[in-house]
Amino acid sequence: MEGTVTSSVFAHPSRRAVLTGLGAAALLTQRAPGFAAELKGKLTITVLDFLEKPLQPVFAAYKAKRPGVEIAYEVIPSSDVDLIPLMLSRALAKKLPDITFLFDELAALFADGGITADLRPYFASGGPVTEAYFAKPFLDQYLITSGDKKGGIYGMPYGADTVVQFYNKKHFDEAGLKYPTGDWTFEDQVAVAEKLTKRDGGKTTRFGLGIQIPWQATYVPGIEAWGGHILRDDGTVDLTGSAATKTFTMYWDQAKKGTFASYAQLEPYGGVWTAFASGISSMTQTVRALVPTIRATMKDDWDVCFVPTINGVHKTGMGSVAMDATPSGIANNKDLTYDFITWFYSGDGAMGILASTYAIVPPVESLYDSPVWRNLPGPPSNTKVFSDSIKFGAINPNTIPHAVQSVINKELRDAEDSVVLNGADASAALKKAEAAVNVAMAEARKK
Repeated sequence: MEGTVTSSVFAHPSRRAVLTGLGAAALLTQRAPGFAAELKGKLTITVLDFLEKPLQPVFAAYKAKRPGVEIAYEVIPSSDVDLIPLMLSRALAKKLPDITFLFDELAALFADGGITADLRPYFASGGPVTEAYFAKPFLDQYLITSGDKKGGIYGMPYGADTVVQFYNKKHFDEAGLKYPTGDWTFEDQVAVAEKLTKRDGGKTTRFGLGIQIPWQATYVPGIEAWGGHILRDDGTVDLTGSAATKTFTMYWDQAKKGTFASYAQLEPYGGVWTAFASGISSMTQTVRALVPTIRATMKDDWDVCFVPTINGVHKTGMGSVAMDATPSGIANNKDLTYDFITWFYSGDGAMGILASTYAIVPPVESLYDSPVWRNLPGPPSNTKVFSDSIKFGAINPNTIPHAVQSVINKELRDAEDSVVLNGADASAALKKAEAAVNVAMAEARKK
C-alpha cells in the first residue's frame, strides 16, 4: 500500500491548538532548524502498518514546511514472516527507501542485511540531534555489541514504550469491581479476571485478560521477577529453569481455564489488542503506541495502570519501535534524509505531533513529565503510568540474534498451543522449545 502526502491533508487546527496551548516549544531543548524553501526532491519511506495512521499528520506537517519535497511512503507488514524477507530482498535488489521503520529486535539483523545505516555520522554532523539526546536504555537497543558492525548505532527510538495494563471500566462496573490502581499482585489479577470472565455453557464469550504470553515483553519480565534470566551465563537460552517454568506455567494455567486468553484463542477476533478494543477481553497489556488505535475503535470507557507484581517484584516489558536511514538514503539522498530526521526529533516536528496525538512517550528522559502528552484528555487518564513504569522495565537482550528470536517466537507459540489447546505437559513443551532454540543459537554463532 502506498501513499503520497499532498496538501489535502495539511489542516490540523485542533492539533496545533493543543500544541500551542501546552507549550510545544518547551517539549525539546531546541526547535527544528530553519527550513530553506528551495530544498526540493522526493523522500521515500517504508512505514510499519500500525504506524500509518499516527504518521500521516507527521508527513503532512513536514510537507507543509517543505512544499518542494514529495514524501512517498509505502505501508509494509509488521509481522516478522512478511517484513523480514521483504526488506532483505529489497536490500539485495538495491531498492530500499531513504528511511525505514523497524522493531528493536530487528536492529542487528537489519544492520547485517544492509537495510539500515550506522547513524554515528549523522549524530556527528553538527545538528542538534546527537546520541546524548535520547534516553540511554532505548538508544542502546540499537547499539550493535558484536561482529564487524560493533559500536554502530542502527536505529533511533520512535518512542519510549513500556507495557502497562489496559482495562475496560464498563466491564469492571458491571461486575461490581473496583478499578485496579496498579498496586496489585498477579494473584489479584487472576481473581479479578475470573470475575470478569463470561461463559456460555463450556465456551468463554468474554475473557478476563487477553495477553500475548509468548511475547518477550511478557515472559522476560516474569522470568526476571522470579529471579532468573532469559540467557544463561554461557549464552544459551533458558526456557526450562525454575524462573521460566514458573512464568509460563502461571500464564498457561489461566489460559487453560479460559480466564486468560492466549494468542491462538484471540486470533479469531483479530488478535489480542483488537479483542480488547471490541470487548472480547476486559483487560490487556500493551504499550502507548496502541493508544491511538484503541481510542479510535473502542466504544467503552477505559484506562490504564501498572501491570501487577510477580513474586512481589515489579517488572514490565520495555522496548521501542525505531526509525533509521538506509545506506542508499544516505548515499543518494543525504540532505533530505538528514533534514527529515532532524525535523522528526524536534519539538515542533514529529515529537510534538506524535506526543499530542497519544502515539508516544518521547524517548527523552527530560520529557517524561512533559504536559504535551501528560495533559491530554482521557482515555487514558492515568498517563503517568507510561513513564513511571520505565524505572522497572525489563528489556529483551539485544545479544539474541534475530534469527534466534524468530525461532523463540515460533517455538513458544507452538508450546503454548500444545499446552493450552491440547493439554500437553508444560515442562515437556518448554524442554522441546529450548532444544530447538539453542540449536538455532549454536548455528547463529558459527556465522
